[in-house]
Amino acid sequence: MQAGLWAQAEEFATRALAIAPHSYEARQIRALAPLHAGRAADALPHAELLVERFPADPFAHNTHGAVLQVLGRTERAIRAFRKSVSLAPQHPVSWINLALLYEGDGQLEEALEPAREAARRAPTSADAARVEAQCELEVGDLGASIEAFRRLESITSPPDRWRFVRSIAWPPVMDSREQIATRLAEVHRALDELIARPASIADPLRDVGMTGFYMAYQGFDDTQTQKKIAEAYRLATPGLEWRAPHVTRRRASAGKIRVAIVSRHLNNHTIGKLNIGIAQKLDRNRFEVIIMRPPCERDFLAGAFDECADGVVTLPFDLPGARQALAQAEPDAIFYPDIGMDIFTYYLAFARLARVQFTTWGHPVTTGIPNIDYYLSTRHAEPADAQRFYSERLVAMESPPSFYYRPRPPSSFDLRAHAGVGADERIYASTQTLYKMHPDFDDALVRILRRDPRGRVVLIAAPRNGWNDKLRRRLERAGPDVASRIQLMPAVSLPDYLAALGTADALLDTFHFGGGCSSYESFGMSAPVVTLPGAHMRARITAALYARMGQSRWVASNTDEFVNLALELANASDAQRKAWRREIAEGAGAFLENDAVIREYEEFIATAVGAGASS
Repeated sequence: MQAGLWAQAEEFATRALAIAPHSYEARQIRALAPLHAGRAADALPHAELLVERFPADPFAHNTHGAVLQVLGRTERAIRAFRKSVSLAPQHPVSWINLALLYEGDGQLEEALEPAREAARRAPTSADAARVEAQCELEVGDLGASIEAFRRLESITSPPDRWRFVRSIAWPPVMDSREQIATRLAEVHRALDELIARPASIADPLRDVGMTGFYMAYQGFDDTQTQKKIAEAYRLATPGLEWRAPHVTRRRASAGKIRVAIVSRHLNNHTIGKLNIGIAQKLDRNRFEVIIMRPPCERDFLAGAFDECADGVVTLPFDLPGARQALAQAEPDAIFYPDIGMDIFTYYLAFARLARVQFTTWGHPVTTGIPNIDYYLSTRHAEPADAQRFYSERLVAMESPPSFYYRPRPPSSFDLRAHAGVGADERIYASTQTLYKMHPDFDDALVRILRRDPRGRVVLIAAPRNGWNDKLRRRLERAGPDVASRIQLMPAVSLPDYLAALGTADALLDTFHFGGGCSSYESFGMSAPVVTLPGAHMRARITAALYARMGQSRWVASNTDEFVNLALELANASDAQRKAWRREIAEGAGAFLENDAVIREYEEFIATAVGAGASS
């Protein structure tokens, strides 16, 4: 067992049980070995026998809980861990397991009690401090989280990994504008210190595993922040900027241009939906397309990427191995659709693995990474001085940089009935993920409800209850008189979600980070979306799609106008609303299944690779 040789451990435990069927150690190993080998179902009968024969042993119940947790039997696993801590509350391991179980199930508030208890009972345990820090961060108690990360620095060696994590940690849901401003100042001070006194991180994928992802949703210009994070990583791990041998050799002018598309999300995910058309439609007389990704969930869209590709490479989930695999493929260009969304491709993007490396809207902020050469956007989404928001060279295409297929016909799902909204009430719905809800958007929702006494706001709940609870408290502070008319609806299937887009009275785009894939879907369902463009591209995508349609009817210039447009849309007659929907349906062809974007990709890649080959 100590050597990790699970099959041999299981064999010897079985032989030991034949000799001594009541042996605690043999029964424990007989349950744990198949669990570690990925065969939890085989482990379960032995874990059940263990607690049956040793009911007063806390570690027997802990083993039983671990097996049940892997099998997805959450309630039984909770009972098992609770029994373990009742028998031996002084041992942190079951408290930690209980916290991790709640946290993994999205029950963040419930995870806090065992996480804090583990840290209290084992103040020198790195595992306990790590779990407490993560749970506190998830529920948004930033001060407690930072304190736990500081404690990790003091009890682990080397402490640099936790200094780095502490420096860039950011909760998914913030309490207020004031908290956002305070945390941003703290992050910049910490990053300046990391750059002045660099950390030493052997493997950031294993030791840190964090990007500045949630910072993009806070409404501030995070260009310098992203640059500082990338610089701190470069200094901490110089090996990140490894260079593939083929990029220094002159490229032959003849032959197809080899394009590698690299992402963990090339499956039934927003990134897969936005980019499957690019992979399928690049001209194979000019380009060779290689799909390169770490192991991902296999589904119909993952299969579509594999089927259309000229080659498929599964990258090992370690940075040196992945870099070598990419170097062996010798791509002329690498397209990273979503740098910053996933830690693996974020770190991979630091290396120079092709002559041309570019990204786009998947995570619609600059990467800050020097080895990413270009950022593809559309001129319709960018302000006049947009280049200052990018560390990459901005390429402002005419088309939005995604090829999106029209959504399939929706189900017969009735949002009004599902949400319990009366026939005389009006639904104002925002379909954005919960961490896009900025405090400024809270104020707009409150103003809409105060002006429409029969209005109801419907939002999509997060899978983590702690996030939902924090947003509810924030909304109650913003509008205690109307908060009861704001409800968080559990996520539904894609067909039901698409149908819901058509049954809401008004769809609302969030502030400072608006819709991307959801706006394509809404317009694909002929549903108008009220939007307020912000200072950065991530808050201007919906308006850019309207611009491609030649429409601006639902594009507000300020919050007052946003509120007025929402009220107008929701309170319009059925005939008027149908007319507006026809306009959307007729105009959406300007960006849905439009081959113009493919031609722009082709010309960009050919020109960029040509320039890179001659330089």
